[in-house]
Amino acid sequence: MKVMRRAACAVLLLVAPVALSAQKTYKHASEYQVATLDQTLRVATGSDLTRSNSGAEAKLSGGGQGIHLLYTDAGNFRVEAPVNKGMSLLAAMATPRGGVAPTVHNRWFLDNVQPGTKVLFASECGKPNKKHPYQPVRCTFWFPDPDSTSHEYETIGDFTPYVPDGGSNVQRTANTLCGTGKLKPEVEAQLCSSPAAAAPAAPPAPPLPSPTVPASHN
Repeated sequence: MKVMRRAACAVLLLVAPVALSAQKTYKHASEYQVATLDQTLRVATGSDLTRSNSGAEAKLSGGGQGIHLLYTDAGNFRVEAPVNKGMSLLAAMATPRGGVAPTVHNRWFLDNVQPGTKVLFASECGKPNKKHPYQPVRCTFWFPDPDSTSHEYETIGDFTPYVPDGGSNVQRTANTLCGTGKLKPEVEAQLCSSPAAAAPAAPPAPPLPSPTVPASHN
């Protein structure tokens, strides 16, 4: 009886890791949101490098880092290419004292995504400044790896929320200057609302009742 129990326990121990492995998926899946890739830039910072995936692969440029701009209904995200911590540490150790150690970034899937494409990501951003709530805040991002069912890329960047009403200076300026004669005529025509429509004409008076003709008595 003991032998059978031990055998059953051994089977469970073998099956359990397989079951756990099958259940493993993207850690931040419940936090994912959809954004649209606006564009990918190369920023020459002087202290950043992009590392190729292989020695034969051409680098995006001799220096600088990849910056990916995403937009959502809430605002814009600026995402930096993931940092290769090991290579960055080695670069720091090899940098002479007083020098600026380069930060080494890895190439990743967003380098090949075309502008206008939808992408998934999760983010955790700092609290906005109370006095300046629409300034950028630093964020940590997690992107699901399209070549894996569990791996996520972790990287950093920032988020800039949209200002209500688009943040335009048109309406307040119009309210201040329209009708003052301080604007050029062509600007006045574009910026200011058309003159108020004339007041609608008063409704016509109701017709007078027809005089009543007294009935004749024969």
